[in-house]
Amino acid sequence: MKISVRRPSPALVISCIALAVALGGTSYATVLQVPRNSVGSPQLKSGAVTNPKVARNAITSIKVANGSLVRADFRSGSLPAGPAGPAGPAGPVGPPGVSGVERVEVTSATSSASPKSGQMACPSGKRLVGGGARLNGTGVGVSPPVSVAVQASYPDNDNIYRAVGREAVATNATWSLTVFAICANAT
Repeated sequence: MKISVRRPSPALVISCIALAVALGGTSYATVLQVPRNSVGSPQLKSGAVTNPKVARNAITSIKVANGSLVRADFRSGSLPAGPAGPAGPAGPVGPPGVSGVERVEVTSATSSASPKSGQMACPSGKRLVGGGARLNGTGVGVSPPVSVAVQASYPDNDNIYRAVGREAVATNATWSLTVFAICANAT
């Protein structure tokens, strides 16, 4: 009886060699001790150290030449900020604004007389930016009485706000009209 011996294929031979190199490379690093002071600049080029734990503690500040590192060599936030630089040029002037806002008001006499009108002017140097009117009642029942209404409420010009209140149905209840203006420095 004849036994035939088959030769391995080239693919099997190359696979076995690759496996031996891969396993041998890892065991070499774990078995072999690296002699002291045998690692220098050529061995520490980018990508030479593959184990991050070894790379993190391999170089200490004593082993780094002063002035040889740049900002990119450090993590974000690990370097203190430098002194403030000179002030930059002034920006463009913005649109005019509003300041010094204040509310001023006047209230008419409290009585049952109808109609009542009032006006409120802004203080000198300020412009009218808003306003309104309010009815105030002191009689019996609803405050103000339901038979009283604001007939008109409007800005008269850039400085005065006016309003008129009137009894829609005659009433003996007393009431008053408050007119207010919102004023501000506006340029």
